[in-house]
This record gives sequence, structure tokens and C-alpha cells, in this order.
Amino acid sequence: MEFKTLHKWVNNIDDAVELQQDLSVKVIFESVMQEPETICAVDTAFDADSNYLFASAVTFSYPDLKEVEAAQSKQKTDFPYIPGLLAFREGPAILDSLSGLKIIPEFILYRGHGIAHPRYFGLASHLGIWTGIPSAGCALENLAGDYVEPPREKGKWKPLFVDGNEVGSVYRSRSNVKPIFISPGHLCDTTDATNIVAVCLTSYRTPEPLRRAHLYAKKQRDRFTGKERG
Repeated sequence: MEFKTLHKWVNNIDDAVELQQDLSVKVIFESVMQEPETICAVDTAFDADSNYLFASAVTFSYPDLKEVEAAQSKQKTDFPYIPGLLAFREGPAILDSLSGLKIIPEFILYRGHGIAHPRYFGLASHLGIWTGIPSAGCALENLAGDYVEPPREKGKWKPLFVDGNEVGSVYRSRSNVKPIFISPGHLCDTTDATNIVAVCLTSYRTPEPLRRAHLYAKKQRDRFTGKERG
């Protein structure tokens, strides 16, 4: 899988914020897609001792969620963990893992936020315009926005708003557990993002593709550090 370089990665926080503001106008927040036949989930694991990020990209058939392909990468990172600037820390490693895929997925799900972001430009939006592939973010915690708590039953949800603008959904992925936060990244809308994530839910709070990508990334890290079991 190949894609053009969108920009050089910056290490300065002020430069990163300015770049987000400049690029956010490129995000297309509307549905331009049909139901995908393949989706990819990406996630990372970090080793503080080596300063390495381990990224995994795992592609599944959709909607039956059978694993099709997986690719991994590792890169050192100098950018600190700062909420709202996750792409500058994890983006290079994630893009490297995506470049290892032989099949171009029709949709990519990121562990993070899309337009549910103070500058409407979270990880899923940033890497969405970089790859040109429809994308959404799914996170376990709210980064920005206001919402009404959804009912406690699985499948219930409420809209998420930033500055009065609807930017995603607060979705109950399991009954009687904390909700997840779903937002469009690029080339899709809230309905697309929410519907795809809903199909990906099994018995866990996290959608199965993202859960699997996290396990791959964690296993890669543990193998590198010598902590792998079994």
C-alpha cells in the first residue's frame, strides 16, 4: 500500500497545532462510501525504556470480520504524549505499518478521535487525509465535546458535540459499562462511523478489529523487550 507524503512531521508543539489548523479544512465530513468489504484497524503499543512505538495494521473482511492480512512496524518517537496531538507521536509508525499491507482496505478504524477534537482534526482525520481512505476514530475516553449519557443498554447512543456541532456518537458497546466515543475521520459521516463500529462489536467494550490490532502491537512490543509469554 502506497500513499504520498502529506507533510514533514514536526516536533514542536506550536508547529503541530498550527499544522492541524491548516490541514483541518481538507477533511471531508460527509458520506462518500458504500458498505465496505474490507476494513483495517490500527493500534500501537509503547515501550518507555527504548522509546519505541510498535504499530499493527490488521485487515478484516466485513461484515464477518475474518482476518485477511496484518502488517507491523516499529519506530522510535521523540514527540511526547499530548492529548489532541496523538498523530504526531503515533502517525509515522502507523503509516509505516499501513504501507506494509498488500491489499488496500476500504475503510480504516483508528484507536483515537476523528473530528471529535478541539481543532476538528484528531488522529483518524489526520491519517485519513494522508491515506485518502475513509476513516473513523474510536476511543475509550472523551477528548473534547459535550454529550448526554446514553442509556445503559448495549446499542444505545447519544450524539457528541463540540462547540454546538455534532462530531460523533457516544455509544454503549456493552450494557452497564462506560460508553465508547466514535467520530468520523475523513470521507465518512457519523452514521457511517457508528454503524461500522456497531457491526464490529462482540462481547468486549472495544470493537473486535481494534482489540485484535492492540493484541498484535502488544505482542510485538513484548517480543522486542523479551517479555513475551509462551
